[in-house]
Amino acid sequence: MKKTVMIVDDQEELRNSISTFLQNEGYQTVKARNGNEALRLLEESQYIDIILLDVMMPEKDGYETLRELRMAKNKTPIIMLTAKTDEVDKLLGLEMGADDYITKPFSLREVVARMKAVLRRTMDAQTDDEWIQQADIKINLSTYEVYVHDKKASLTPTEFKILTTLAEKPGRVYSRIQLLNIAMGEAFINYERSIDTHVSNLRRKLSELGSTALIQTVYGIGYRFEVET
Repeated sequence: MKKTVMIVDDQEELRNSISTFLQNEGYQTVKARNGNEALRLLEESQYIDIILLDVMMPEKDGYETLRELRMAKNKTPIIMLTAKTDEVDKLLGLEMGADDYITKPFSLREVVARMKAVLRRTMDAQTDDEWIQQADIKINLSTYEVYVHDKKASLTPTEFKILTTLAEKPGRVYSRIQLLNIAMGEAFINYERSIDTHVSNLRRKLSELGSTALIQTVYGIGYRFEVET
């Protein structure tokens, strides 16, 4: 699945050149002219894997945008882009929660290399915390929490177990009896059709938070989790 990069910079030419290069490298891109536009796009449930955030922008600069995102518990990796070369400026961004810093002018290949490094670190950290991520859904196995576009989903224990089971092995078909046994135990084995209700509720809750993930019905058998490729 392609990673999505948000590019936040008030210079249209630079914004477009970064976007074109990243698309040629296999990424999807979302562009914003300033911090306010970036925050609005994120609030509209645009799922973003990493943000390239310019420091010097009108209306709302990069530092203020970074601060608001981190205060809102948004954990999307952020790389700051800046013409400032002072060490103090770099340290300020890192202390506020940025994941890396690139000084202008830069090569676009350097941007890609830095992005890959940050994304690797992020995935390693998620693994350490027992995270599963599929499409726009993040599942924390330690805390039993599910997030869609960084918004917490309110799932029942049964819904959580069904989602986790399907998301761990996307594409694999699970019968209703298998899901029932995993989610509710053998005592409920004669109630396999109740799984349909739980799946229906799960789909609705994920959809209401803007998820595009698909829990697909396999006629006559059960369900599977589909991920776009």
